[in-house]
Amino acid sequence: MGEAAEDTMKVPSTPAPPTVAVIGCGPGGMFFLHAIEMRRREMEEKGDLEGLASLPIVTCFERASVPGGVWRAKSTDGNPEQTDTTNMYEALWTNGPKENIEFHDYTYDDHFHQPLPVYMPRQPLLDYMLCRVTRNCPHFFDAVRFNTNVTSVKWDEEKSKFVVATSNHETKEELTETFDKCIWAAGQNGKPSFPMRIKRLLKCGGFKGKCIHSSECEDFKTDVEGKRVVFIGDEYSAEDLALQAIKLGVEKVFICSRRGWGVATYTSAWPMKKVEACECMLPTEVIQDGRGLRLTEVYPDIETEEYEFANDRDTKDLLDIETVVFCTGYKPNLSMIEASMRPSFCNVPFETEEVLPENWTMTPNPSSEHLGHVLPSEELYTCYVDPLLYRNTLISNPNMMYLFSNAHYPLKDIDVMAWLCLSYITGDAELPSAEEMQRRNKLDILEEMDDFISRANCDFCYFAAYDDFFDKKIIEEGKSWKDPNDEEYNLISMRLGARFMARSMQDGGYPEDIGNFTKLNEKGERMVQMNFLSGLARGTLDPDSEDSKWRTFRDHDTNGFYSLQTGTPSVPLKDRWLDLDEKDCGVTDCAETVPPSIFDKKVSQLPSLDLKKDEEGPNLTDVSDLSSMDSREES
Repeated sequence: MGEAAEDTMKVPSTPAPPTVAVIGCGPGGMFFLHAIEMRRREMEEKGDLEGLASLPIVTCFERASVPGGVWRAKSTDGNPEQTDTTNMYEALWTNGPKENIEFHDYTYDDHFHQPLPVYMPRQPLLDYMLCRVTRNCPHFFDAVRFNTNVTSVKWDEEKSKFVVATSNHETKEELTETFDKCIWAAGQNGKPSFPMRIKRLLKCGGFKGKCIHSSECEDFKTDVEGKRVVFIGDEYSAEDLALQAIKLGVEKVFICSRRGWGVATYTSAWPMKKVEACECMLPTEVIQDGRGLRLTEVYPDIETEEYEFANDRDTKDLLDIETVVFCTGYKPNLSMIEASMRPSFCNVPFETEEVLPENWTMTPNPSSEHLGHVLPSEELYTCYVDPLLYRNTLISNPNMMYLFSNAHYPLKDIDVMAWLCLSYITGDAELPSAEEMQRRNKLDILEEMDDFISRANCDFCYFAAYDDFFDKKIIEEGKSWKDPNDEEYNLISMRLGARFMARSMQDGGYPEDIGNFTKLNEKGERMVQMNFLSGLARGTLDPDSEDSKWRTFRDHDTNGFYSLQTGTPSVPLKDRWLDLDEKDCGVTDCAETVPPSIFDKKVSQLPSLDLKKDEEGPNLTDVSDLSSMDSREES
């Protein structure tokens, strides 16, 4: 009996691994499951039995019948009968360089076996993501319950567990289960967002054309071919759909926006001059017996901190309009989450006096000479910090986590955040007290407020002051005037997003290094530069050049775009982008030999933009204007 007791004493007591509910099997859900699999393989190779025992037991719920989330096109690889899912349109292409969404553990060379263009269509990249997570784990999706909608997530204070209710579309089975942790990964593109004032105007004004959201483009050719159309919003969906409309034979596209800071407004030339940007103008009246729209100029009113119309502002009449497309972004679907645990995703402001020190002043930048000290607005809508969250965890209950990305490096950022959330769960990453979380959030807000573009996005008074300065320069210099500091502002803003991601990489043990929050390394700077070059491709299009009838930013020179993982350079499209079939990814049909890797050279030795190094990191010099770009869709 004594021996038995002694033997029992030798058996270590291992706490049960945490159970985790993951909502959504789009990129966020897939990448979290993949992070676990990578950690599991690493621990198995090392024989780390204790680590293996600590890995969470995950159940992922996906309301669609297949993985991929919004990256699925309902017309081809989704379920047409499901009307409650948001999907991309079939012919969508990326707007940013593919190099910044390539993964360290599965490269483009591994998957495609040939060099690729800078920009890619939706379907090949979805295939790449799916192969990445399944190639070493054929049963990867066994942990996913497809066709299952999460209807409710509540926190049981007494049991310290989440109570998750689900409903299966096919079997009609309804279940209620408990979990230690919960990760919302349902995607920021959960539900189409509409500006209700404009939607009501079109309906009550008797507009006779068709109104659709950018997510409802399954029959886009019918909607635009030979027609005059209006886009509301000037961000990335407007840019991509405008190019698709040109390819499909649209007569004219008018792009309206309240701020005029979007990427579509900034683009300096469009094929055949078929796109006209009506910046800082929105519809205010239906005319021409329901077939036309009157646009009125809007301006940022510092008194009301709203965009206002004025009687003495310019108007513009658009006649014979047959389709209006709302390129106004999306809202995350948080309906299943208990109200007290729902973040705003930066749509609820901070009280300025609570987050900025008394007598705060912005670090001087090139605009300081013209704007002076601008008192901040009473409320700040920050870009990177949510009032309820601390780096993807709910401050009031860190067992609740949210997987979403920042605008500059979307898919890579989600992958990094998946590792960070896993590190929180396993205890490898620090979770400070609620008071310390709030303190660190305030420090991040100070970083945003010192960045020109971030502050203009979150501080209405600062944007209004710059907008007033810009208008005066237009009057003085003419409509062609561009702020000579735009390129510097954009580079600093892109670097800020990369610095936040670098910090998360370090905190979450992500197996890739781009530097740290204080300073990016060469790889991190290369990532920023390629984002910058992508924006530059839009601003340097020449409307009067011989190739202006067909050239798009996707036909831009590929010099400077290299894989951050292998060094493989990008190649030009095999044909003009406008002439490519919608399912053609733009590379030659027969596989080409991948050029010898040049990644053994340092990044600084690769052909690149001219770099001038200083204490604050490299700045680009001798490049053309790059307009400031708002990272968020118009709302």
